[in-house]
Amino acid sequence: MGKCQIYKKIEETRARLFMAAARHGLDSETTIKISQELDVLINHIQRKKMNKEQWEC
Repeated sequence: MGKCQIYKKIEETRARLFMAAARHGLDSETTIKISQELDVLINHIQRKKMNKEQWEC
């Protein structure tokens, strides 16, 4: 997955997270699951940056 795709997926997942939190609350299973998905995506970006890989959009 390329840099632009990951950033787009992060933004989409973040929007889903806000919606889930508003509908179900911060401690609901749904909200927590989406939050974990977002964590995975952000961790992926951070690992790439730590490895100093150059990405282009």
